[in-house]
Amino acid sequence: MSKVVVRVRVRLINESTGRSSEIIVLVNGGAESEVPVIAVTPSIARDIGLSIDDMDLIEVELASGVTHNYISRNTVLAQLLDDVGRVLSQARVYIAVDENLTEPLMTDITIDELGIQVISFSRGLWRHVNDPPNVVRKSATRY
Repeated sequence: MSKVVVRVRVRLINESTGRSSEIIVLVNGGAESEVPVIAVTPSIARDIGLSIDDMDLIEVELASGVTHNYISRNTVLAQLLDDVGRVLSQARVYIAVDENLTEPLMTDITIDELGIQVISFSRGLWRHVNDPPNVVRKSATRY
């Protein structure tokens, strides 16, 4: 049985290139950052028109040690989508690129900026800050 976690649908829009990509992102409250960040694979970064020339190499502290990732110099628009593709909220985020990433993830500040309120990580339940109290959303399914 696969582990249920909170994942959400996000559309990343790079306004400088006009390119966008809709992805499923892990809501990772344990990933801390000082600014809103969504970590993606190199292929997703390429899909929205980001190249290594648009990024800086930074040191990233993980629970298991220190590593290095690339992070975009400029922000992109991240739109949180509901299960039929309507925009629930949006925020400007930096894109971190991690070659070892198994799936895209967002950091704590990004979760707050997009208005995601986790009800249960282990059951994959969440709501949006603007949802009525009786609305409970289920985790998005990975592609």
